[in-house]
Amino acid sequence: MKKQTRFMIILAVIMTFLISGCAKKSSQKAPETGAAYREDVYMYDYAADTMMDMEYGYAAEESSAAYSKAVPAAANGGAEGQKRMIQKSASINIQVMDPLDAADKLIALTEQSGGFVVSSSSSQDYYSGDIYLPRANLTIRVPAEKLNDTLAFIEGLTTDSAKYVSNKRVYGVDITSEYVDTNSRLTSLQKTLDKLYEILDTAENAEEALEVYTEISRVESDIEVYKGQIKYMEESVALSSIDVTISSIRPAPIQTVSKWNIGDVFKDAFESLLDGGKSVIEAVIYFIIVVIPILILIAIPVVLIVLIIRKVIRNRKEKGRQMNSDEKNEDPLTVVKKN
Repeated sequence: MKKQTRFMIILAVIMTFLISGCAKKSSQKAPETGAAYREDVYMYDYAADTMMDMEYGYAAEESSAAYSKAVPAAANGGAEGQKRMIQKSASINIQVMDPLDAADKLIALTEQSGGFVVSSSSSQDYYSGDIYLPRANLTIRVPAEKLNDTLAFIEGLTTDSAKYVSNKRVYGVDITSEYVDTNSRLTSLQKTLDKLYEILDTAENAEEALEVYTEISRVESDIEVYKGQIKYMEESVALSSIDVTISSIRPAPIQTVSKWNIGDVFKDAFESLLDGGKSVIEAVIYFIIVVIPILILIAIPVVLIVLIIRKVIRNRKEKGRQMNSDEKNEDPLTVVKKN
């Protein structure tokens, strides 16, 4: 009986993997059957409220019809006409006169529409001088069916949407294949869990019951993981995310035209004269107090050196003259004797 119980547990596990593998294989082959279907990012045209594929450029109705033909029943868990699961997101930048007031209005609309604020912050942008302009940044989530209405409301916060709305982007991700595959795996695990409970009822001793219970715990843990993934995907499809940047409209520079007045001209000229005279007087004072003493200190040793050199030269000249005069005044007889 013990071997039979183990065999049944192993058989249940093998069946789980086989069912999961078949579901995954069929979901992976689905895109090959139709070129219109692909698990990728799709762009939305907000003005026309149409969804365009980034690569193929199909409109929403054409793509949806092609998808229903392309994806067989095996890929959507046996349910014909599986609704396409699209995660929608958007981002937009606007300029308003009062960003903080506009942010409060957007938060109020988000809560009224059944959504919520993911994050909200405010900052200041430098303009000029001591002037800083406020800025608000928000990330909100609103029901997917109210995404376009919310974007229209955000654009309505500006005085000129054509001028003060920028970087508006609406995009989406098709997670239909992943959603279907996860549901298929969950279904197969639930069937395996039912089978394990049947085996647990036939266990004859504690050891067999413990082995079955261990496998039940593992399967239940996997089931909870898949349930969490499915819940997250459903919530991400039901609620769209919007990143909003609200900045201030920069004021136009103020231009003033000054009037000509002859009295002001005379006043400016007189002030210039006073400033010039003041500068001259200050220069003279600095020259007398600062420059002259420095020049005196430099000139004293120079003058002393020059005087010493002149005295030495003078002494040499006088000595030379004296020697010449002595030679001329000698007696001729003395000169002859010397010779």
